[in-house]
Amino acid sequence: MEKIIEKLKKETNNLSDIIYRIKYINNQKIYIIYNEPLVSSDKISDFIIRSLDNIDKTYKNKIDLYSVILNDINNFKVTQINNYQDIVFYLHNGFTIILFENNTALAFETKRNLSRSISSPTTETTLRSANDAFVEDIQTNTGLIKRRIKTNNLWIKNIQIGKQSNTKVSLFYINNITDKKLVKKVEEQLKKINIDSIIDSSTIKNLIENENKNAFPTIATSERPDRASNALLEGKIVILVDNSPFALILPNFLNDIFKSTEDNYGKAINVSFTRLIRFIAFFITLLTPAVYIAIITYNQEMLPTQLLISFASQRSLVPFPAFFEALLMILSFEILRESDLRIPNFSSSALSIVGALILGEAAVNAGIVSPIMIIVISVTAISALLFTEPEVIYAIRIYRIIFMLASAIMGLIGVIFIFIFFILKLSSLYSFGKPYLIPYAPTSITGLKNSFIKLSTKKQNKRNPYLSKNKIKYRSDTK
Repeated sequence: MEKIIEKLKKETNNLSDIIYRIKYINNQKIYIIYNEPLVSSDKISDFIIRSLDNIDKTYKNKIDLYSVILNDINNFKVTQINNYQDIVFYLHNGFTIILFENNTALAFETKRNLSRSISSPTTETTLRSANDAFVEDIQTNTGLIKRRIKTNNLWIKNIQIGKQSNTKVSLFYINNITDKKLVKKVEEQLKKINIDSIIDSSTIKNLIENENKNAFPTIATSERPDRASNALLEGKIVILVDNSPFALILPNFLNDIFKSTEDNYGKAINVSFTRLIRFIAFFITLLTPAVYIAIITYNQEMLPTQLLISFASQRSLVPFPAFFEALLMILSFEILRESDLRIPNFSSSALSIVGALILGEAAVNAGIVSPIMIIVISVTAISALLFTEPEVIYAIRIYRIIFMLASAIMGLIGVIFIFIFFILKLSSLYSFGKPYLIPYAPTSITGLKNSFIKLSTKKQNKRNPYLSKNKIKYRSDTK
């Protein structure tokens, strides 16, 4: 026992936060060890120390102290430890260790509440849906999912990842719905991770998304427990990482970026119209600058004469080609957008609006850009605001520039070529073995019922066959 204490002190450089307390129970020596910043002193006093004092008063004859403490101490979670590595692990996870003379030990959970309380989502706001969000505590996040899916088929596999951090990573899936090959593939990739620490779920995302050579994400992130629960019921996998308020949902498809959690609660016709707007906005933000550059530079014959004269008069004082003009305005907007994310919330919106107005007006008055270019970039920027997933926004940025370059070199022909390349690239992309363009390519009739249009809930009684072999969601005879 003394050698274990000596080794622990040496490895932690006699860290003052780790408390070593000697106590004698029935003339038998034990050590009480805990990491002070991680534990609740009230729990130690009320449950550990008080119970040990009662044991000392109750048992006067020779006893098996290990068994007595294991059975009599007032703590709802206790773990038996038989090796030094487990002592270190539980000590740094907020447990109180009781070390006995026969080199055995017990770990009692006495964690201090270091996480914030459950709050509203900040990045995925909706008008009507559940108003709770994941927090940094993995146990709380697990509870938020379990309160929605109350079944024995909700299986969880826990893995410790990180040589230094020993971060708990939980893989969620519904046993009678999710494809077992998918579960095995994801689990194998998680176990292959060999890294010093996992601080956030994004690290896991980047490490297991190695098959993705495209800018579009094949793993979605979400802070909403209801969205994660719906994904599980569709046959997907959810990964929770301790200390991270964002869950990973996989596989993720292109069609998923046009869906919102709120779509589950609206009437089919209204949701279908909203999704149609998102699809239109996607192509507007992707193609509008490129099409404008192509028409102004190469394909003027496509414009009516009056409109062409108007454009020409507006650009007569602009010294730059249309491509450079568009690139300059897009770069300015992206800088404003990034600054909007970085500065404090109480001033970000005001600064970005004032900055956009002043820069836009000043640029037009100085003859650097034309008024029509301000309109084009504004429409492009506003359309991009419909998408909140950061990886999707970054992917749109990259392809928007590629389309602009092609239009500046070859006009509309270049835009068409790059669009074909864009579709081929997405068609060749897979998310953990599943085609990224499901349900469009390959076509899935079941998936199309909840794609760019949404049919009524009664007609969506089957799951996507590419995700689950358990196709039937429910049977209803309701007319």
